[in-house]
Amino acid sequence: MGAKYIIIACLLCADFVCFAQEKQKRDSIPPYESFVPQTLTTNEYINYQLPPLDSLFEGAKTNPRLKAIGASIEAARNDLKTAKRDWLQYFSVRAGYTYGILGTYTDQESQYTPLTTVYSGATQNSWSVGANIIIPFNRFFSHRVNVKKQKELVKNAEYTQQIKFDEIKNEIIELYCNIQYQLKLLKLATESITLYNAEYQVAELDYINNKNNKDRSLSDLKHSQKVAKIEYEKIINELNIMFLKLELISNIHFRNQ
Repeated sequence: MGAKYIIIACLLCADFVCFAQEKQKRDSIPPYESFVPQTLTTNEYINYQLPPLDSLFEGAKTNPRLKAIGASIEAARNDLKTAKRDWLQYFSVRAGYTYGILGTYTDQESQYTPLTTVYSGATQNSWSVGANIIIPFNRFFSHRVNVKKQKELVKNAEYTQQIKFDEIKNEIIELYCNIQYQLKLLKLATESITLYNAEYQVAELDYINNKNNKDRSLSDLKHSQKVAKIEYEKIINELNIMFLKLELISNIHFRNQ
């Protein structure tokens, strides 16, 4: 009867392992979150203060590029655990249980008795438990080397992740400094547009009142006004591009906060 419980316990363990693997597979892929770009107005840009670099670096740790390498590190660590337990394949355990009825039919006949069939049988059951040890020398002596090799693969993946993180931080620093520079240019461009608009209005009134404008003609002021607006639009476009890149890399939507 003890063998029955052994077999039942083995079946329950196998079902539990299958269920755990299926649950891990369902939970392994995180839900996808769509990236919705945000833009700011001119006044919001001028008065905007960028968050600290440390917060951007912290947010960048969830960048998909780092997550991909993190998945490789996790896979390498799992392979390392498997390599460390490789010696378990040298041992095997077996168990068996049989149950049945053994019966025989015998025909008997004599000159005094007619032909009769006699049945005799008995219930039988048996069980067996055993173990084997097989040690292949090539695997036995290469076990330590394989474990060491797998450890180096884990280190290599971790170094690759750190290198990629440093590259991302360099991208963030470059975008961060360029945004600050463009924000300063935006203030100057806005002031230039305001100045040219005021000068043009004064020159236009002087022209209407038949006053000579010896300093600058209306066409010159109009051209300067146009150039200033073009430069302003370029700065706004550059800011939008750099802000979107920075939010995408750092995985932080800080402009809509």
